[in-house]
Amino acid sequence: MTPALVLVAWGCAAGEGEGTGAESAGSEGAVRMAAELERIYTEAVAHPLPYFHLNTRRADVLAERMRQAVGQERLLLQYRLANELLQAGQPQAAIDLLSRLIRTLGDAPSRMRPRNRPIFDLLAVAYVRLGEQQNCIEHHSAEMCILPLQGSGIYRAQEGPRAAIRLYERLLDRDPRDLTSRWLLNVAYMTIGGYPDEVPANLRIDGLHAEPGVDLPRFPNVAVDLGVDVNGLSGGVCAEDFTGDGFLDLLVTSYGLNDPVRFFVGDGAGGFVERTEAAGLTGIVSGLNAVHTDYDNDGDADVLILRGAWLGDYGRHPNSLLRNDGGVFTDVTFDAGLGSYHPTQVAAWGDVDNDGWVDVFIGNEDGQWEIMPVQNQAGAAPRHPSELYLNNGDGTFTEMASRVGLEVDAFVKGAAWGDVDNDGRIDLYVSILGGPNRLYMNRSEGGAVRFEEDAEAAGVAEPIFSFPVWFFDYDDDGWDDLLVLSFDARYMNRVAEEVAREYTGLPTASEKSRLYRNNGDGTFADVTESAGLDKVLFAMGSNFGDLDNDGRLDFYVGTGAPDLRSLVPNRMFVGDGEAFEEVTISGGFGHLQKGHGVAFADFDRDGDQDVYAVMGGAVEGDVFPNALFENPAPSPDNAWVTLTLEGRTANRAAIGARLRVVATMADGQRRVMHRTVTTGGSFGASSLQQEVGLGPAVRIDTLHVAWPNAARTTTVLTDLPLRRHLRVVEGADAAELLERPAVPFRRGARASGEIPPGTEEILSDRR
Repeated sequence: MTPALVLVAWGCAAGEGEGTGAESAGSEGAVRMAAELERIYTEAVAHPLPYFHLNTRRADVLAERMRQAVGQERLLLQYRLANELLQAGQPQAAIDLLSRLIRTLGDAPSRMRPRNRPIFDLLAVAYVRLGEQQNCIEHHSAEMCILPLQGSGIYRAQEGPRAAIRLYERLLDRDPRDLTSRWLLNVAYMTIGGYPDEVPANLRIDGLHAEPGVDLPRFPNVAVDLGVDVNGLSGGVCAEDFTGDGFLDLLVTSYGLNDPVRFFVGDGAGGFVERTEAAGLTGIVSGLNAVHTDYDNDGDADVLILRGAWLGDYGRHPNSLLRNDGGVFTDVTFDAGLGSYHPTQVAAWGDVDNDGWVDVFIGNEDGQWEIMPVQNQAGAAPRHPSELYLNNGDGTFTEMASRVGLEVDAFVKGAAWGDVDNDGRIDLYVSILGGPNRLYMNRSEGGAVRFEEDAEAAGVAEPIFSFPVWFFDYDDDGWDDLLVLSFDARYMNRVAEEVAREYTGLPTASEKSRLYRNNGDGTFADVTESAGLDKVLFAMGSNFGDLDNDGRLDFYVGTGAPDLRSLVPNRMFVGDGEAFEEVTISGGFGHLQKGHGVAFADFDRDGDQDVYAVMGGAVEGDVFPNALFENPAPSPDNAWVTLTLEGRTANRAAIGARLRVVATMADGQRRVMHRTVTTGGSFGASSLQQEVGLGPAVRIDTLHVAWPNAARTTTVLTDLPLRRHLRVVEGADAAELLERPAVPFRRGARASGEIPPGTEEILSDRR
């Protein structure tokens, strides 16, 4: 029997406006947090050398030292100052300083003495950056910096790349094995429209303009049109309906110590409107990552912003827990008991004890893995152990990590919850940079929380140099599999070389990622190579979804490193249930800028997932506008369903709920899709609504939901409609039909500029 479908119109009653944010902005918690962040920024500016991303201030210090220096010391400081100016976003000043240094040394590109090669290397990079600044930043277009460069992505101002080409050809004359220079030479030729034909045959790297055998339409970057092309450093993103009106919004962070958090509301007319100030976020700055959930079970998605990463003891910054009330946020960090001071960029929400309230693991950076030239503050060696905060159910949390077996004293870069053994208790995987990863199995009983570490026995301790991680059931067998992406910091200054080696078929040295298939017995099998993922991935931000609605999961990797020469493509892979095929270039995903927070979400409500990606690097001048890749519906025959789940005895956001969708295909065969309610990867947060691709399905036979509560209750619904938005509430015997028609993206008008008539009225009546 087909259960009744309850029709629910989008939007709510008039008179409950989104609010001005005045209450939030003036709240005691928000004022305290804003003051703390201002103090941190002020103290850092006064003493900038330990902060690798305060480059303008660091350059001022070096310039003063250089003025007082003589002889060899002055020359060395001149080189260091040029590098600092380049990282501060002043490439022309760096070029001028390096040119004077070369003249002082009596050298020239035509003769280039070996001991002076680093100077010419830096000069070439400065010319590359000059081209990026004059074109990609000052005259940004949607096609900029995305392989293959074409159309408006070809530079108009070509002085920088042409000078870089001349220098790289000189450098390669002297050392043809210099694969970093060879890679950047090919990129420079592409920026002026000269790739591949004008690249000298012996220096050309093939494959940067097409992927053989791949048929995927290009996903256009519409961030510029929609006004969400935030130009900043690396950061995180949360894609969610924060206002509760049925349209997805964006909350975006940036790494700079004084960079604002930005909040964009879906306007209901195919665009976004910035509501940062009205949302009470004034003074809430910085953050390399953010993750969201409904921690207080009030129906609004709240946000946790993570801070201090990569700064060692100088990263003792507070995180921010932002309580949401219909799109207005209040910083409740200290009142909630989360006011600790450790460097971090990763957290994972999950209901550890199945009591109906989500808890949070925060992975801190403990140890001395100095990727950046960071010095720890004077005194005893700092300790930054990771934390597990259990939700007390009254708006507060209690830290319990060491008491429940989660003693994680390591340089944590990723964390994810998953139910490895299908016992209804979530387990924790911790990704560590420079050490074996850890798998903590949940052995809680009778309300007493307890974990046991089991990574070695489960076979999932590698890679040793890893970063983002997530659980997903990529083969739809009902068992959580695990993808652990690598970031081999030993080669972080050779990223371009390693990628060039892969493209040219040469051996690579950096550690590979791991795809682990769950064996169903507490162990995993390493299937990385057979799945086609033995690639060079210096992975940072990343996430997964289903681009073509074929029911098989795909993923996008933001790549790079702080080194300004790390102009390598971010990479997209589509899955078929067994292996993954790269569609980076064919799909238009090969963005050359450093990739960070990633979110898959159906922003225009047309049934297919779009991809938002935060771009930008680690140093002050390495900024770049974020991208939003619109899905052109590559497989229109594939069906889909979007599910919003609500717990009752389970946590209201239903984080950790396990879905089993059985559908009949056009050929009469039945297929099963398994999903878990999460925000996805550990660097970037997708919407909690589950956007499930169904392949060529003609009907949904059964939806089975296993709720994350103590009783492990289930909901079974039958004969659900295709291509619709449904709400599934724990305990209800029918799904609610949400009337949410598509809202095509509005082209040619930035959301912060032209607003369609009536949109302001929509925005003032969110609830």
